[in-house]
Amino acid sequence: MSAYGGLGPMVNAVLSLEVVIATLFVGLRLYTRRCILNTIGWDDYLTVSALVLHILFTAFVQVATRYGLGRLVAEVGDPVTYSEALKWEVFAQMPGIMMSGVGKCGVGAFLLRIIRNKFQIRLIWLLMGSTVVITLFASITVIIQCLPVEKGWNPTVEGECWIDFPVVGKVASSWFVGIDCAFAIFPWFVIWDLNMKRKEKITVACGLSLGIFAGLCGILRTESIIGLNPAEYIHETVPMLVWSATESLVTIMCSSIPVLRPLYVRFKYGSKGDSSNNSRSHNLNQYGNQNYALGSTRGIGQQSGTSRTVVTFNGDNASEEAILRDMNDQNNDTGGIKRTDEISVSYETHGKPN
Repeated sequence: MSAYGGLGPMVNAVLSLEVVIATLFVGLRLYTRRCILNTIGWDDYLTVSALVLHILFTAFVQVATRYGLGRLVAEVGDPVTYSEALKWEVFAQMPGIMMSGVGKCGVGAFLLRIIRNKFQIRLIWLLMGSTVVITLFASITVIIQCLPVEKGWNPTVEGECWIDFPVVGKVASSWFVGIDCAFAIFPWFVIWDLNMKRKEKITVACGLSLGIFAGLCGILRTESIIGLNPAEYIHETVPMLVWSATESLVTIMCSSIPVLRPLYVRFKYGSKGDSSNNSRSHNLNQYGNQNYALGSTRGIGQQSGTSRTVVTFNGDNASEEAILRDMNDQNNDTGGIKRTDEISVSYETHGKPN
């Protein structure tokens, strides 16, 4: 009797489809950042890392299904085959935990692009740092939860397990849910103080708070961990594996959707849709902390002189996003997030001495 079967084919199909969707979103995100906005940041690198971990997680799970993941112990039969399925599932859980943590950090890095409040910035860094610690601890202990390590998937090996990993898994999963909710709230503080109509504020803030759906997936994953039957581990943990992959996919999608807005504008309005003369909204990636000097020299008889105009941009705002601008009518300047630069202009005229 083949070990492959039960819930295994369903798991492989779902996880493979999710990898394809995640890869599509990350590809479009990178295209938008590189070819349209011409700026790639740490949030993009973290999102790509989350995708790589997602692919690695899927590969390990698919190997585990060959040895019986998704089937009952009685259906697998051979204890050695069962141990192999359990081993590959344990290996899969390491990148599975890391892809969630890295994905959350990617969302935090994106928020750091648009948030200017110093307290909120410090709080985001604190949440990201805590996420890194919890992610590393959980992803390492899932492998070394028993000594020797092999006892984690082969109960016949002599040794002992020094930590109850299901408890660690519940704590980590609950933390990820809390991070999703916190990062979904932050954009509202940014948007609500802007000079926009209330309806537009709600629309933009909701667009930046889509990560709440990842939190819902995390809640379902946490519930699937509760009450697991250790004797049927490779069958009982199937919902947890599926919801882990789904949470990672939703995190990647929701963090990429706001970034894809310029791509949508270009697709709908053409290559000039984001820089039309009729729209005064600034594409924020065009500016940084830099000074521009524009000058010309001209002479008229003996009273000739040099005229120099110096234009200085006050670039304290390092935000680089053109976020969810309302481009439904290019002839109107309606809504959206705009950057306001303080510009000082000085004129200097130097004439020849008499």
